[in-house]
Amino acid sequence: MTTSSLRPTAELITGLLIDKFEVDPAGLSDDALMTDLLVDSLMVVEMAISLKDDLGVTVTEAELRELGLAEFTARVDARRTR
Repeated sequence: MTTSSLRPTAELITGLLIDKFEVDPAGLSDDALMTDLLVDSLMVVEMAISLKDDLGVTVTEAELRELGLAEFTARVDARRTR
């Protein structure tokens, strides 16, 4: 069993945003758009790769650009395999 399988999806995503992408925790609200949190296209691609590697979840760039944090987290949670 991996460590990620023990942690809630929301905690994992916010952890990535804060630790890897250096997003200010004060900006992490449910309605914060992912595109505002991941401010450049490289960050979007890196987040997609991290979610695939860590959780076995494939997300599209469109999802990372169009969804708010809560809706994005719910979609990732529904697809999570690890």
